[in-house]
Amino acid sequence: MNDATAVTAGVAATATLAAWVAGDDPASTSDRARTWAKHTLLDWLAVTIAGSREPLVDMLAEEYPARADGACALVGRGGAVGPIEAALINGSAGHALDFDDVSSRTVGHPTAPIAPAALALGQLTGASGEQLLRALVVGFEAQAFLGESLGAAHYQLGFHTTGTIGTFGAAAAAASLLRLDAARTRTAFGLAATEAAGLKCNFGTMAKPLHAGRAAANGLLAARLAARGFTAHESALECAQGFAHTQVPGAVAWRDRIDTSRSFAIESALFKYHASCYLTHPTIEAVRTLREQHGLALDALDAMTIHVAGNHRGVCDIDEPRTGLNVKFSIRHLAALALDGADTADLALYDEATAQDPRLAQARRRVSLQVGAPGSVGPHAARVVLRTRDGRTLEAMADVGEPWSDLDAQWSRLVAKGRAIAAPVIGADRYERLVTAIHTLERAPSLNPLIEAIR
Repeated sequence: MNDATAVTAGVAATATLAAWVAGDDPASTSDRARTWAKHTLLDWLAVTIAGSREPLVDMLAEEYPARADGACALVGRGGAVGPIEAALINGSAGHALDFDDVSSRTVGHPTAPIAPAALALGQLTGASGEQLLRALVVGFEAQAFLGESLGAAHYQLGFHTTGTIGTFGAAAAAASLLRLDAARTRTAFGLAATEAAGLKCNFGTMAKPLHAGRAAANGLLAARLAARGFTAHESALECAQGFAHTQVPGAVAWRDRIDTSRSFAIESALFKYHASCYLTHPTIEAVRTLREQHGLALDALDAMTIHVAGNHRGVCDIDEPRTGLNVKFSIRHLAALALDGADTADLALYDEATAQDPRLAQARRRVSLQVGAPGSVGPHAARVVLRTRDGRTLEAMADVGEPWSDLDAQWSRLVAKGRAIAAPVIGADRYERLVTAIHTLERAPSLNPLIEAIR
């Protein structure tokens, strides 16, 4: 066996993942896991509807125009296209505002590539609500398998995991809906491995949301081609010159099994309540705490130091933002906005005027980012030290790395978030019908009520 096909001894990562996805009941989900799946779907649909009129989505819709024989709805836009085009456009729309969920287990935005692929295929195959929820759970689990096996090295090297690992999540969700056997699921992963792409250098541009759209479309295509008998390397995750070998420096600690006895990966989802990179959220929360506790305003700032973990570097540290998209990845600019009392959940805030506001620019230059020693600050935490003009030194800490335990409260907050950003696009009545359709989805024999609400 030559170097191109040699499989690392003792490792069968592709087979392990494929066997689980293709099992008799790969996601015999608990009530709690189904609840989480509904939460991720509601949040993704809300941010997709809100992002559906963004310029980048307009461009994609012009490239792939709606057609009379289209089987899959364009979320929030009306009209329909084919399944691959729907996954691409809806996937890009869902990440256009960078307001979608994240997960430390997947090291990225997990629902953005999974949901559009599952939704498109669910319409094409006449899936039930329960089958759609199961596909979401399966997709999350596949991404967690890869995210936890590959670790942070893949992301730190410059790959955007939403585009890379997300392709496998989309393929797994599609394979679940198509009920592929283990052999064809391995093929789907082989195809996903050769399609997966996404570079962090594109953060703050339209290319970043495109990563999610391409991952959704490519994962869906991989599963559909595998179902037709297309071929690909059966160990593409772990083989020499395969996915891990080419995209992760050093050895990979592959998980030897998938264990959902304690919880499913979907229960690790973290939801955004600020429309910016999730790594900026702890800083925003800490600055807000200081503002509220001490009655501060922007003109009180003399200097601020933000202590964060190393994962912030190269992600949300744009020094001089020039566009609204840049602002979403400028932790220093967002710290100034938070101290100024801005509503960082307001989508209209992220524009060129905000990026180039001279007051904010002056304040931003008084803020420094300090990357702490490993372990000194958690990956989703920030410690803010603020010196005021009258000589006080104030400090606050925030950590947004733990999922909520009160799911009723989380549902209520997600419904409110969606009402604020999606209802203005599709109307209040349709939005409430959307909430009801998702809330009762596991009992729905088809996706029709859901689709009617989101067109």
